[in-house]
Amino acid sequence: MPQRPMEYKKRICQAMNFISRNLDRELALEEIAAAASFSMFHFHRIFKAVVGETVAGFTRRLRLETTANQLVNFPDKDITTISMDCGFSSSQNFAKAFRRHFGTTPTGYRKSKIGNKDSKKENVFSIQAGYNPDTWVNRNIDKERITSLNVEIKKMPEYQVAYVRKLCNYDNKTHQKAYKELKRWANPRGYDESGIIFGLYWDNPDVTPQGKYRMDICISVPRGTVPEGQLGIQTIKGGLHAVCHVDIVTGDFQEPWDNTFQWIVDKGYELEDRPKYQIFRTTSADHPKGGWTVDICVPLKSFI
Repeated sequence: MPQRPMEYKKRICQAMNFISRNLDRELALEEIAAAASFSMFHFHRIFKAVVGETVAGFTRRLRLETTANQLVNFPDKDITTISMDCGFSSSQNFAKAFRRHFGTTPTGYRKSKIGNKDSKKENVFSIQAGYNPDTWVNRNIDKERITSLNVEIKKMPEYQVAYVRKLCNYDNKTHQKAYKELKRWANPRGYDESGIIFGLYWDNPDVTPQGKYRMDICISVPRGTVPEGQLGIQTIKGGLHAVCHVDIVTGDFQEPWDNTFQWIVDKGYELEDRPKYQIFRTTSADHPKGGWTVDICVPLKSFI
């Protein structure tokens, strides 16, 4: 364990409070990260690991719950004014989002609550003016599932790799397409027998738009290998990593990645600002159930 663990909960509460104080305007992810003294590289994943929601999902829910409180606590206040004060771009967008979240219209919600004397002078939802890290608890996280993960902290070697880069959606089809391209190059050269297969990931699929996600499918090669055609050569840096060994049989790669980040944040390890990767220990062709056995590798800052 690190001797000085990161105070993720305290700093994410600062980010949550910053969002709460600025619901009336659109906030850039960089601005929210800076308010909590985080770099942008892993901020979104850290936020999701602590809060259990994406930044956008948390902001959207908080806006809707705040409007619900105002509808009840300020019965004479115009609904459109309430929606604009809470950062909705139009009354139409607000009405649609409100109905989807609460199952009724803003007017219907106000009418259903306005006669409840107990709710007139207090919030229907216990929305805090500020999130206190000493008292705030995220009850949505399955602690038993996280603690049962097969994760170890280890020093990984440096790898020289040939790679195929895709700007794509984060899905299995893209993985397989890039892997086939890589194999067509590696097989005649004998690298498929000795090489290690990697997926190197530069972006977060929760943040980066579909079709823009940067993914490199790589194979380890000897130093001095010359790039050819569409393939490039790069180095995957070594150093301290959290390594999660996992079997993926459902085709859902996102959940084990989220769980690994959750484990890292719970333990208080500090993330290094560089790409994470996974090592494919088996492919779908080799796996007994047609899935994958992978090592998820997340770079960490060294600690004393």
